[in-house]
Amino acid sequence: MALGTAGMAPVRYERSSWNMYQPYYPEVEDHLPKDPRQWTRDDVATWVKFLTSQHRLPEVPIGRFLMNGKALCLMTPSMFLDRVPLGGKLFYKDFQLRLSAYLYSN
Repeated sequence: MALGTAGMAPVRYERSSWNMYQPYYPEVEDHLPKDPRQWTRDDVATWVKFLTSQHRLPEVPIGRFLMNGKALCLMTPSMFLDRVPLGGKLFYKDFQLRLSAYLYSN
């Protein structure tokens, strides 16, 4: 006999459990605004330098990310890959996790 989902209660996640999946690095987190949409060009540069260092990626010329947080929100995964061929997916995922964590924590 197969089990159906009709009689099962929906799974609910508390907001605090969402944050446990977001990376936390005090040396960067304390300096970046919690809302990535509010990041300045300097904040984006800090984030790029930190990710390359943290994940031991080749140095990314900061000229590839002369933008603020709102501009990062508009970027697609392929746009990240164009700017960072080795690590673009990681950059995209990290940014999306930070954005989602902020949006769903309020």
